[in-house]
Amino acid sequence: MATEAEVYAGLTEVFHEVFGDDTLKITPTTSADQVPGWDSIKMVTIIISVEQHFGIKLRSREVDQLKNVGDLATLIQAKAA
Repeated sequence: MATEAEVYAGLTEVFHEVFGDDTLKITPTTSADQVPGWDSIKMVTIIISVEQHFGIKLRSREVDQLKNVGDLATLIQAKAA
């Protein structure tokens, strides 16, 4: 099982790759409205990248309930367990 630190390190890699910005800082409270360019297309790209990076599958209804990066990290930890 991935630790919280490992999940956030992986998420940081994913976000840097998806947004092409190595200076982007994510926290548990980071949400789409705080990141320039984070739209529905980017969300799909984030989810696909997360699935590939962590070797998990996320369901649409799980993704629909996410409000911020912290919710995503919790979901990743639950799926990776």
